[in-house]
Amino acid sequence: MNGPDLWARDLTTQSSVCVAVDLVSSGTYVEVYKERSLSLNFDLVKFARDFDTLTYPTLVATFGEPSDVDGDGKVKILVMDIRDGATANSAYVAGYFDPVNYFPDNFFSRIRSNYAEVLYMDGKELIAALKNDPNAFASTAAHEFQHLLRYPRMRSANQTDETWINEGTSEVASDIAGYGPQNGRMDCYSGVNDSRCSDGINGVSLLDWDSSGSDILKQYSYAYVFMRYLYDISGTNDSQRQNFFRETVVGASGTRANSTGNLINVFRNTAYAPNFDASLLGNNNADVFFRVFALLGAQSFGIANLTAVEQVTSDGASPTTINLATALTRYPLSTTLARIVTNPVVPTTNRGSIKQGATNFYTAAMGTPSISAGSSRKNYGRVTTVTTKGIFFWADSPAGINASAKYVQTNEEGTSLTIPKKPRSLKSVIESSSGPIPICGIEFTDDLVRTSESIPIE
Repeated sequence: MNGPDLWARDLTTQSSVCVAVDLVSSGTYVEVYKERSLSLNFDLVKFARDFDTLTYPTLVATFGEPSDVDGDGKVKILVMDIRDGATANSAYVAGYFDPVNYFPDNFFSRIRSNYAEVLYMDGKELIAALKNDPNAFASTAAHEFQHLLRYPRMRSANQTDETWINEGTSEVASDIAGYGPQNGRMDCYSGVNDSRCSDGINGVSLLDWDSSGSDILKQYSYAYVFMRYLYDISGTNDSQRQNFFRETVVGASGTRANSTGNLINVFRNTAYAPNFDASLLGNNNADVFFRVFALLGAQSFGIANLTAVEQVTSDGASPTTINLATALTRYPLSTTLARIVTNPVVPTTNRGSIKQGATNFYTAAMGTPSISAGSSRKNYGRVTTVTTKGIFFWADSPAGINASAKYVQTNEEGTSLTIPKKPRSLKSVIESSSGPIPICGIEFTDDLVRTSESIPIE
């Protein structure tokens, strides 16, 4: 069935293209469209049914209801050849969410809006990837859906969430939807079974993202593992853990996880993370982040002795020693992350410097890094309890860990959105001598064109 043409972004030119589409499936909550010229060997009808009955209700229960700017009560998923400039064996964009679709269309803009909830999925390289990962398509859709659910909350709170938190949450959303664990991410994290990820997360910053840098795949992997670990230890059952994740996105208490500091604020709130124990993890954001960072880093390197973890509590200070043995017993890696226990991080480079939000893994042959008073920085940490290896880390954020920017909710549950609404009959049209014509798909050169506004039609 032919569907309405849809706008999509050409990622190589940062301008919009009009994609002719066919409607593949229309369910209760989702409509799936396919680019008309695209041929693919994949059951989109089954995918649409699974998204409608499994992914959608599961993630909405976790993160809250989506917005509905076009008033049709559905999310549109466009499967297309994403214009990303990908060539054979090159990197490609598997899917994306474009916030421009939350705003009314501007005819004069290079970037056009469908004024609807839309996800974009790749119908070429991602389909080819299914032979190695049968869940790649559905997992990517769940990942992008978290972005769609999160964006209106960010806008309502007038916040821009830190990239690693947003992306890490989307990675775990794929698990929650039933398409995990993300084995490829864990292998990249450890630097095994993936030639693109040699050295694993050794020396890679979790917090300071560079989307154009060579470490981006490792940073996605790091964000997944860290957020999965925090999700796992926040509660003792899935209901508690999903409640924690919902609060990080919605912020019913007035604090959303838009920053590292506020993420830890939510984690410390036992109303949302009932498995948090201040006697083991600390009473302030800096200490809690440090200890969680140390626990994850040590377990990722097969270090089981945390009786003497060195911590610098202020810039220029000598390290003090804390005992995290009991915390390690309380907060082990879950079975979901057991692949990291089997395949711990394999460092291949001796890191001579440390980045904020990074862990340097070292072996005895690489030498033991020292922490010198005077040149030390707050939340430098070191574990040297194993003679053959250790970790040196800097558990601090460029934005600070204790920053706490609250916001005023639109209602006590944080469910109201400030995105403007439009009636279902409102469509983007243009008036010319031949009558109303849909904007998408038409190159207008008619001198009689009188308006480029979105106007109501019956």
